[in-house]
Amino acid sequence: MKKTIISILTILILSNCTQQEISNNNVEEKTPVKTAGFSNIWDYNSSGGLMIGNQKSVDLLNEYINFHNERNYEKIREMNSDSIQISGPNGESINGSDEHIAILKEWFKNANTTWKPIWGTSIKNVNDDNGCMVLSVFDNTTILPDTTIRTNELIQAYFNNNDKIIAFWVNSRDLTAKELADIAAAEAAGKY
Repeated sequence: MKKTIISILTILILSNCTQQEISNNNVEEKTPVKTAGFSNIWDYNSSGGLMIGNQKSVDLLNEYINFHNERNYEKIREMNSDSIQISGPNGESINGSDEHIAILKEWFKNANTTWKPIWGTSIKNVNDDNGCMVLSVFDNTTILPDTTIRTNELIQAYFNNNDKIIAFWVNSRDLTAKELADIAAAEAAGKY
């Protein structure tokens, strides 16, 4: 029994030593960071890789998009950084919060556009302490006087640590006939 207890204690001590680094007689805990993915936006070797960001930024993006659906320009302005940079799906470039709000007002005057969240996640560079990026997908519906346009949009938004959107990019694609039929069936059943 005594040998069993000593063996267990030895194993515990040895396994604990493998999780610590001893330098200059100090014991420092090593916290491994799990990373995945790649990025050519930043110097990948110095960035340390990509890791999961935070749920708060995902929730903020959903709130921000909802303010677009509600046409709440003041709340949109509050979440924009003053120098926000926006890249649209057709090569549009919007510079600054004032220009963004002016374009939205003109757009929504001519079209009833709404976004429905599909999924989203947050990522950040391991060595980036300034904020994180949200990758998300929304279904977009634009109702015009003579037609309705439905698209699927990948929206990437970079939030700083003050919950301001510094930049976002929109990539859009047309929904397939099958996707449109599935959405119509889901809507008819009250499930979309």
